[in-house]
Formats: sequence, C-alpha cells, structure tokens
Amino acid sequence: MKSTIRWLLLGVFTLVCIFFLSNIRNAFLSTQPDQIRVTLGPDTSIQKISDQLPGSRVLNDKTGLLSVPYGESWEYVSKALTVKGIYRASAVPLERPIISWRYYGYSVKDQIQGFFHGDFGKFRSPYNRNELSVIGELPHMLLRTCTYFIPGLLLAIVLSMLMAMSASLWRRLGLVLDGAQALLVGLPDFFLIVLIQLGAIYATKFLGHYVLLIVQVGDKTPFLIPFLTIALIPSVTIYGTMRVAIARELGQDYVVTAQAKGLTRGEVLISHVLRNVMLDLLSILPKATTLALASMAVAEAICGIFGLGGFITSPAMQSVTSMSVICMMLVLLAMAFHVLYALLRKKFVVRTGEVASQ
Repeated sequence: MKSTIRWLLLGVFTLVCIFFLSNIRNAFLSTQPDQIRVTLGPDTSIQKISDQLPGSRVLNDKTGLLSVPYGESWEYVSKALTVKGIYRASAVPLERPIISWRYYGYSVKDQIQGFFHGDFGKFRSPYNRNELSVIGELPHMLLRTCTYFIPGLLLAIVLSMLMAMSASLWRRLGLVLDGAQALLVGLPDFFLIVLIQLGAIYATKFLGHYVLLIVQVGDKTPFLIPFLTIALIPSVTIYGTMRVAIARELGQDYVVTAQAKGLTRGEVLISHVLRNVMLDLLSILPKATTLALASMAVAEAICGIFGLGGFITSPAMQSVTSMSVICMMLVLLAMAFHVLYALLRKKFVVRTGEVASQ
C-alpha cells in the first residue's frame, strides 16, 4: 500500500513538473505584455477607441499606443481588430527579448484557473484554420498516434529479440547485425526518417505511380514512415541489451550441462536462456518506450501528422493553454507503459523466486 501511494505521488509530481516545464516558453518575452498599438482611420480618435476597449488607457495618441491589463495584450489585439475604424492592431515589440518570471507566473495562474473552469485550451487547425477545443480533438490525436505507435513498439520488441537470438545462433550473422547496430546507434532519428521518405519518393518515380503517403493530407495519415521509425530506433537499443544478456547466459554452467545431455544450441536458447533473459528485456523496455515516443514525435513533425508529437513540435498548432495539456497527455501515455512493465517485472521476479526456493 505504501509503495502504491509513493508511486502515485511520484506520478503526480512528474505531471506537475511537466506542466511547469511545458510553459517555460512563456517566461521569454519579445513584446510588451500590457501595451498595444493601433492604426486608426480618419473618422475616429484614439480616445473613442479606448472607450470601446474596457480596461485600456491612452498612452500616446500620436503613435496610437494603448495600455491594457497586464498579460492581455494579444487578447486586446484581437478585440481591437473587430472595432470599426481600426485599420491595424499589433503588440508592441521590445527592444530585445527579456526573461519575465512575472509573465510566466501570470500565464501559469491563468491556465490553472482555466482548467478549474473546464477550459483546457483551444488552437486553430492547420488545415482549415477553424478554432478547435483541445479536449474535443485529444481523443482523435491519441488514436492517430497509437495507430502506429503500439504496433511499432511491439514490432521493435519482437524484431530485436529475433535478431539477438539469431545473432547468438549464427556467428557470421551476429557480426553483421552487431555492425548494423553500431551504425544505427550513431544515426539521428530525423536522418532515418528522411531516408525512408526519400526511398518512398524514388520508388514513386521509378514505378511511375504513388506508392506511399509521405505527409498527412486531410484525414489521410502516413502509417509506414512513423511505424518503421518507431520500430527501428528502439529495436537498436533492445537488441544491444538482449545480445549481451543472451551471451552472458550462454556462458553459464546450466547451458553446458543441457548441451551435454543432447540438447542443441537452439533448443537450449528457446527452452532455458530465453526465459532467463526476460528480466533484462523488462528492464530495458521503459527506456525503449521513451525512445519510441521521442521517435514518434520526430516522425509526426517531419510528416506533418496531427498527432500528439506533431502538435507539440509544430509551431502552427501551438497555443497558450493547449501545449501543457498535450505534454501531460504524452507523459500519461509513457507512465501507462512504465506501470505495465513494472507489473510484469514484479510478476516475473516473484515467479523466479518461487522456482529458486523449490
């Protein structure tokens, strides 16, 4: 019970930290948080405009400078553009960007108040520019992301295990796979994604017709590129760990005894070694899942996919309050997988202990 409470508190603490970190960009200001500038037509005056914008005050009638409540400059810019007689409204740029913890605190407080009132943020769709609610679109983004994330992660686990076992059975194949793993470890994620995209483009040119969706077009979402990216990058990490774990087990006395009794290397590997390296697999899976999530975000950004990772990395999809919600959703997804691995690891360790006691 105490362990469960401790892990729940750790999860809540992690979410709180992610919330504050996802808003850190609000500490960097390039415009005045309490001033706007308007350009007026000949039939109105700056004072009349100020009267139509409650809370504003005239600072300079010649330059059209208005004072507005702190932190609401962009809201007043939007309001000013709806007032008749205003040709243009904009925020006032600073001479140089500054770090303002006051504005950071204001933005965090404003978001928390919005959360308590059921406002989790809005953003404009990059496709039709319609304003959308984050909560309304979150299930669609999560489903779109999981469509290739979960199959890609499962393929990474299966593929890496098969390659590690094959490398242990055939020495020459092991040398080739070890070399490929060493090469892939040093390659950035985006480089692999670009290579897959270039392969799709050249295949299309060579065959003379479309073969693979490269970027999201409307509701059509690329599957193969993020799927392969998620499968390849974590599998490299899992393969390296399992290769060492299997080699360690093959040097144990029970393997020599089993082979002396007439079992082949493959039979020993499947019947005994594979079971004994499961703990190594469950130990590396949390790191592999984190790598898969990072790869997913990069793939969605490059392919223009409107998923959880694509939302965070695309400037066109960012807004004041919605960013922290998406970041916390990604953290919850990662935490769900980590909890699953912890439960499997606990169950595996218990079974191991029972066998040892017998």
